[in-house]
Amino acid sequence: MNQREQRKKATIARILAAAQTLFMTNGYASVTTRMIAEASNVQQPLLYHYFGTKEKLYLAVVMQVSDTMAAKIASAQTGSGSLAAKVNHLGHVLTDDNDMNLQMVIHDIANLKASARGRVFKAWQDSLLAPLDRFFAGFQSELLEAYQPREVTLYFLNVLAVYLRPANTAENGGFQQQLPLDRALQMFCTGVSRTEEEK
Repeated sequence: MNQREQRKKATIARILAAAQTLFMTNGYASVTTRMIAEASNVQQPLLYHYFGTKEKLYLAVVMQVSDTMAAKIASAQTGSGSLAAKVNHLGHVLTDDNDMNLQMVIHDIANLKASARGRVFKAWQDSLLAPLDRFFAGFQSELLEAYQPREVTLYFLNVLAVYLRPANTAENGGFQQQLPLDRALQMFCTGVSRTEEEK
């Protein structure tokens, strides 16, 4: 790769990083391409040259985050361990050093065109839901028979949603201090009602 290609790649990475921070902190509708250009230290026309539109840049950010999440899920599946230990590990892998605000992305989808929404949902299906389904299917013998892996996946994501926010997002701090991730994941694995033996 020559120097020009290296500079282009570095510039695109800088734009994506700045856009991701702004989108995940402020939301799609509140972020302008001017803000992204300033944050990434490039001229605004360069954003349009590389990405075309703000929506395409947003999609590039979502795709990059989805790929990162898929890689994290795959790495958490390796090795042995109980369901509780693996869920705890996976929960931390997905939330520690996290740059995605899942609730913000879900909110932002309403501002996208139908075709873009379809691409986001496909990325989530391929990079988040399907890998999590496989993860929980690997523990089918430890799950209650009443629950399918997809149901467990969706419940797991609901539990994690409040923790899937960038660290610099102020509104998540109070909840996380009241209910630490380890405790939430323990409750996910064990439930909150007593078993017949405990009554």
